[in-house]
Amino acid sequence: MTYAILSDIHANLEALTAVLADARQHAETLICLGDIVGYNANPRECLQLVQQHCAVVIAGNHDLAAAGVRPYHDFNRYARQAIDWTRARLTPAEVLYLRQLPRIARFGRACLAAHGSPRDTDEYLLTRLQFVQSFAYLQQHAPEVRYCFVGHTHLPTIWRCTAAGEVEPETVTSPRLALDPACRYLINPGSVGQPRYGEPLSTYVLFDEEALQVEFRFVAYDIETAQDKIYAAGLPPYLAERLAIGQ
Repeated sequence: MTYAILSDIHANLEALTAVLADARQHAETLICLGDIVGYNANPRECLQLVQQHCAVVIAGNHDLAAAGVRPYHDFNRYARQAIDWTRARLTPAEVLYLRQLPRIARFGRACLAAHGSPRDTDEYLLTRLQFVQSFAYLQQHAPEVRYCFVGHTHLPTIWRCTAAGEVEPETVTSPRLALDPACRYLINPGSVGQPRYGEPLSTYVLFDEEALQVEFRFVAYDIETAQDKIYAAGLPPYLAERLAIGQ
């Protein structure tokens, strides 16, 4: 089984459409790690596509904010404005869908879908200590999980924990990487709808469960149309401008 792992769509319909077209050529099953809405101008359309195409969907922090499940005073002002705008446009049925999404979900033989980290939807995994703590959490609470997929940071990354307990970032010298069955992995596919790795291409991951291989996919999309929709919606212009530079 090959899975396409998508995260942080953030209501960017042009990016999601392009990624789905690419993913359907390579994967049997699509997984969404949350943050379907927020920032961009097509939350309803993106929700519909995710519901149609993704077999597993979990909640991100922006989804929970838009559904009224969590406060969002801690968001930056651009994110707050986008959530206010989104909440005014979602239907009651769409809000209910977001409210009922699980925070984590198992799939495959040894896989876990999470948004921020396996222990917290809102946790950013950025430092080595944070990855060490997440691997320790998995060892204690879900030892059968070997491959944990997370989003939230919008940064395509992969870390491993060896059989000896050593935690280190994986050096990715090509888009495809063979995984060591003796290790446990935390894998971030990056963001579909708001890349932040310095390039404007959408990113997602293919995971081949049989071959134990991951492939980071980089997909071009119609950025100008996505930007024009943000401007037309009256959302903060910065949200459009950042798309072109991948920040």
